Amino acid sequence: PAAAAVVTRSFFYAPRFSDARLRLGRWSDYARFWAVSLAVVALSFAAYTALGAVRWDPSGRTFLSQLAEQMAAAGQNINDLPAGLSPQRMLLIYAVGGLTVFNVVPGMLTGFGECFGWRDLAFPLLYRVRPWAGFVVGGLLWFAWHLPVAFVLPQSQAFTPAEQAINLLVLAVGAVCTFTYLAYVYARSGSVFVVSLAHIVLDNASRSVSYYVVLDNQLLANLGLTLSSAAVVAILHLRGDLRTLKLSP
Repeated sequence: PAAAAVVTRSFFYAPRFSDARLRLGRWSDYARFWAVSLAVVALSFAAYTALGAVRWDPSGRTFLSQLAEQMAAAGQNINDLPAGLSPQRMLLIYAVGGLTVFNVVPGMLTGFGECFGWRDLAFPLLYRVRPWAGFVVGGLLWFAWHLPVAFVLPQSQAFTPAEQAINLLVLAVGAVCTFTYLAYVYARSGSVFVVSLAHIVLDNASRSVSYYVVLDNQLLANLGLTLSSAAVVAILHLRGDLRTLKLSP
């Protein structure tokens, strides 16, 4: 998306980069939306738990199994780690890192890769047509871009056609809601870098917490994600935050 945005701005978009929000923004916004994104992740896992989509496993079996598989593919044993680095210590590093330092570099670069295209170009253009188009159409386009992932997850491959249809509908609504939250962060902060951080915190924190759960039902997990993100949008709507966004450069 970032590369597509650079090409579009360079050759097909009259303002070029003049309206790109490449400013760093306020440091307080980084801390604020880092914390908010962590709260969104916590809400999501609360929904997974309430729906019975996951079971909590303090041993971190999910991470340890992934590590064992990766090392076996490289012809190594899970215990063939550098001296002083046990599998459990690696689990702690990855779990804590996903909540903190992994969100800075290369996390910020990964978040920027999406946000410069989707939030800094597509969303404002659609929002100028109609505010609802910025959120809904932008979210659906973002969902379509992620759509291949919905078909490669191991549990989703076992869905019946009816379950897959429901799953795609749930994911589409969830994508619109998550896109709306990130668009709000972008507009409120006035910085593509702040929203890049908020985005990568959602991804990395979710991965960190997922090391301590066992997934039992992918469809219910997707439903929980959509319900939690819809709750965030409902809060923003009730507060009037979505009606007062400013998108001027």
